[in-house]
Amino acid sequence: MKKSWIANGVTAANALFGGLSIMCSINGEFYLAATFILLATVADALDGRVARALKTAGPFGVELDSLCDNISFGIAAGALIYSYQLQSLGTYGLIPCALLGAFCSFRLARFNVMVSDVHGYFQGLPCPTVGVLISSYILSGVKIWDWLALICVLGLGILMVSEVHYPDNKGASADQLHLPALLGCLLFVIICIFLQPSTWAAAICVAYVIFGMINTWLNRRKKKMRRARKMRKGMDL
Repeated sequence: MKKSWIANGVTAANALFGGLSIMCSINGEFYLAATFILLATVADALDGRVARALKTAGPFGVELDSLCDNISFGIAAGALIYSYQLQSLGTYGLIPCALLGAFCSFRLARFNVMVSDVHGYFQGLPCPTVGVLISSYILSGVKIWDWLALICVLGLGILMVSEVHYPDNKGASADQLHLPALLGCLLFVIICIFLQPSTWAAAICVAYVIFGMINTWLNRRKKKMRRARKMRKGMDL
């Protein structure tokens, strides 16, 4: 058996779990559907490591990984949150959940073509984060207002295709990580756990989402201030 089949098999397990999640969502088995998405996340985290360990990494695995990610973190996650909560809103609830798969496709395609240009951060919210956030929210047993959930799902989709920078946790970040943003998000997680311990995983995901937005804004603001200072110095000369 070729070694590449092992790594590709791990990647395919991602899609398998995503498909099982969709079926469970259709059957109303929401906790099981959420668990399958989390298992897909584990497979997604392992496939690249397995491929590198076996020295079988290649373009086929990259494309397969993107297709599997879209199934699990775009389509399956959208189907889950729609079946679990947003179905009651009719077409209004259907549209953002369906768009989640489209946004995920765009995010993955951009990642593949820009992988050699972007280093030290993710451009746009990573697709697995969306899947983990939706799954952990459902597993927490906490249910927010339906319309707020709709806005959050739409926001997650937009963030995937945005130019917001998120830490990739692969070493030194290309962006400065601002301590106030880190401390604020840490405080948010602590408060959520104190008020409702079951939300710990969802709280961490939400904190990551918020941190990326705040940190990106602070970095862009800092760059603008530097440009303004340089322009003033140039005018003084």
